[in-house]
Parts: sequence; C-alpha cells; structure tokens
Amino acid sequence: MRFGTHEFLNSLWLLIPLAFFLRWAWSKRLSALERFGNPELISRLMDGVSRQKQKAKLWLIFFVFFFSLIALSRPMWGQKEQTVVSRGNDIVIALDVSRSMMAEDIKPNRLAKAKHEIAQLFDKLQGHRIGVVIFAGEAFVQCPLTLDYAAAKILLSEVEIGSVPVPGTAISAAIRKSVESFPPGERESRVVILITDGEDTVEDPKQAAEKAAEEGVMIYAIGIGDPLGVPIPIRDESGGIKEYIKDREGNVVTSKLDEAALRSICLTTGGAYFRVRADSLQLDDIYQHMEQRRQERLLKTQFVTQFEERFQYFLFLALVLLLIEMLLTDRKRAPKRTVGGYRHAEFTPAEKRSASSE
Repeated sequence: MRFGTHEFLNSLWLLIPLAFFLRWAWSKRLSALERFGNPELISRLMDGVSRQKQKAKLWLIFFVFFFSLIALSRPMWGQKEQTVVSRGNDIVIALDVSRSMMAEDIKPNRLAKAKHEIAQLFDKLQGHRIGVVIFAGEAFVQCPLTLDYAAAKILLSEVEIGSVPVPGTAISAAIRKSVESFPPGERESRVVILITDGEDTVEDPKQAAEKAAEEGVMIYAIGIGDPLGVPIPIRDESGGIKEYIKDREGNVVTSKLDEAALRSICLTTGGAYFRVRADSLQLDDIYQHMEQRRQERLLKTQFVTQFEERFQYFLFLALVLLLIEMLLTDRKRAPKRTVGGYRHAEFTPAEKRSASSE
C-alpha cells in the first residue's frame, strides 16, 4: 500500500492525544456525577443509562477520526495503465519595442507589421496558452500566459514604441523574463518566439539562452531588418519624414541585425531562426514547425503505470461510523418477554421500585 499525501498520514500521531483526551473526558464525567450527589441515588436515577453504549460512542468518534485521516492520506493499491498524451504549447512572444522598430523597410513599419502578424497567429493557436513580453533596454510582461485570446489581442494592441521607457535592445533580459513567465515545474512544450531587429546592446544573450535550454525552453527567433543597417525615420504630424534618428555626434543611426547571435540562441535551445521574407515575419512557418513537433509528441504516446486510489473505502467507513454514533442512544434496551400470547416490556428495577411504592 502507498499513500499520496504523507502529511495527513503523519497526522495519525494526533490520535494518541485524542485517545487520552477522550479518556480524560470520560473520567471527568464520572467525577462530576460522584460530586453531584449520593452514589447510590445517582445509580438509581441512571439505571436506564448504558455505560457500555456511552463508551462505544467515544470509540466511534475515535475511529471516525482514524479512518478520516487514512482517507485524506490517499491510500493506493492495485495498478492500472494510463495513457498520457502531450498537451498544447505554452508560447511567449518576446517583442522588441525599441525605437529601431520604427524603421520602414517593412511597411508600414516593423512594429506595426509584427503586431499585425502576431494577432493573426493568435487566431491559429487554439488550445495553446499564449503570453507577450515586450522589451527594449529592459523587459516587461505585457500579457501573462492565458487562453483568453481576445484579452491578449487587446493588450497587444496597446504596445507601441516607448512602452518600455529604457532605451536599448536587451535580448538577454527578454529571454530571462520570458522563461520566468512559464509556470514553475512544467518543463514540456514551452516555446519563446523572439522578434527583434537589432543586436543586444546590454550583454551577451548566449548565457540567457543556455539557461533557457536548461529549463526546457525552445526559442524561435525572427530577425527583422538588414544586417547592413537601415536609418530610422522620425515623422511629423502630417506623416512626412522630418528627419532620421541621429547619435550624439550627429551621425544617422542605423539598425543592424545580428543574425549570427540569433542563430546561436536558437541552436542552443533546439529552436530555429527565421528571417523576414517578402514583408512576412514567417510566423506561419514557425507555427507549422511547432505543430509538427507537437504531432511527433502525440505519436509518442506513453503508457504510465499508476496505483489506484482507494480513499473512498476509508471515507465510507468514517461516514458509516459517524452515522452510527449519531443514531446510537445511550439508553438501555428493555428486554421483551411473552405472557399469554402478548409481548410486553419488562420494567427496569427503578420502575419496579417506583411502582411498588405507589
């Protein structure tokens, strides 16, 4: 026999003080009766009360607690085979919202295009939990893992340049925050889709990728932009280009894509790297790749031998004993005898004395 919850099994030690308490309560009850009056008078008054039944009721209470604790300990014996099927993925999309995402080499701009395709991906992810992490110089959880796709779309629509006030591109922080978004203890079917257009300006993301791999997280990366770099426009109220973002020396800033670093991240975690092609972020390709991996897991259905829980038997015994204790009276049962073909009850000694005095 095995037990599923050892905390309640260890609580069986509490039955020892319970037994002493019931014994003490019984002794206090007898002592109170002795102090009440003359023992012979008390005996005559309580001639119809069964001490044995009173003790039995105390034992019933004791065993109700005993079987209840055994039931809460989840006793198990006997074995059965259970089919374990892989569930859907937990997917966190880490979206770059740095200023370089305003570049317009993808129309209308990189961020707007990314948000549009992510929203379309949400429509296909039925049965998968999704979350969104946004990052620039720091990373924040915009939407925790959820099956509420409508709410996720609303939170995604609120993302814009400046949602993360710290400038820069902290890919390492985005990976760490994404990994932290997954529930602890669950190490299967966890995916991060990293969408960025730059290189990490804070630290080397290789260590963060290695930590993610240790946690069983697979990272897909989508590189937006040109490895040679493109300028980042600033538009006026009418929509025209007013100027391009410049550094402190007055040079035009270009956003360069570090494909080598992104490939290294994906290779470390067993994922895949995709580069934007023909104004498409290739999220469909990533989705197909994830579904293929998921179908492979479904084909590897496992049969796990498990012990069957038998707590219901002990719970049933506890309920039966509790019902008996409630219905059991402490009165003596008057014996029956037959006289002249009729059955009548034999009077108790106290009733006989009362009748003779009359």
